[in-house]
Amino acid sequence: MINLHHMIKLTNLNKIAISRTDNIGDVVLALPVAGLIKKYYPDTEVVFIGRSYTRSIIESSVFVDRFVDRMDVIEGTLDLKSLNIDAIVFVFPDKELGFLAKKADIPLRIGSFRKLHHLLSCTNWVNFTRRNSLLHESQLNFKLLKPLGIPTEVSKTEIPSLYGMKKIAPLPDRLASLLDKKKFNLIIHPKSHGHGKEWPAYKYHELCQKLSSDRFNIIFTGTDKEKPFIEEHFSDLIQSTSNIKNGAGLMNLNEFISFISAADGLLASGTGPLHVAAALGKLSVGFFPPMPPVYSQRWENLGEHAFHFEKESCPQNYSCRKVKGCECVESIDVDRVAELLMREAHLG
Repeated sequence: MINLHHMIKLTNLNKIAISRTDNIGDVVLALPVAGLIKKYYPDTEVVFIGRSYTRSIIESSVFVDRFVDRMDVIEGTLDLKSLNIDAIVFVFPDKELGFLAKKADIPLRIGSFRKLHHLLSCTNWVNFTRRNSLLHESQLNFKLLKPLGIPTEVSKTEIPSLYGMKKIAPLPDRLASLLDKKKFNLIIHPKSHGHGKEWPAYKYHELCQKLSSDRFNIIFTGTDKEKPFIEEHFSDLIQSTSNIKNGAGLMNLNEFISFISAADGLLASGTGPLHVAAALGKLSVGFFPPMPPVYSQRWENLGEHAFHFEKESCPQNYSCRKVKGCECVESIDVDRVAELLMREAHLG
């Protein structure tokens, strides 16, 4: 194991790779790693290895110089050695990629001490646990930068400046038509692909009726698979009210990022779009269960205008851990949500 002093800045780090190869929210919360690297190594090229699915997220950050598709590396289309990477940080453990990084002889390979495969494939290890930590996910990611001599204790208030999501594509006209420049454009993203505990459809329904149609323009969003859910539960609102629209199934991820950027706020459970909105500096309002490790302490949306709702404790002792529903999230009061939206939209 190579021992490097925590506060010593290293030399010859012309190119640093970050590997985070999972989902949208996880990747958004890994972008600050690139931002922190650029803060301490401003002339270093940052390469971000991810899934093709999250490419639009990664390429939106001004702190990332190049995106690399994980499958191009795994399938041999791209040889890691040809990239001349000086250090690679495995923010998300990746067995296959770890051994390919070793084969490419990347000098500094940083991974978790708690993953056996990284003990075999990496040169440096950081020993910490995510599951039982009281830190936020982004703060945990920073720990892996210790071997680079970068201070890893970063407050939550510093994180919004480290996303760098400023390279946003123009919004297509067909999507811009869903917005109303004279109203507060609120995106409601009710589903979570099973990644979060969801607020019930009937409460979103009640909320829409409480928000003034003269002052709010509401757009429901979701994937193609989620479109039937939105049509089933909100078609009456969409058909009868001119200020409520259905944008589900109309956008790819790149377009969705542009749409969130063009809108004013987003309401969702603790899922990827919520973190995108927070990173873009939009009003983001999320719902979280008071249940570790999926509670707000670990996963809250962090941004300049970020808010969340969460009960202080779970009266059922987390009995919903293995089921879809969550009594704590479902009990969040509609009036409280409406009041916050009215206040933050400066309409109260």
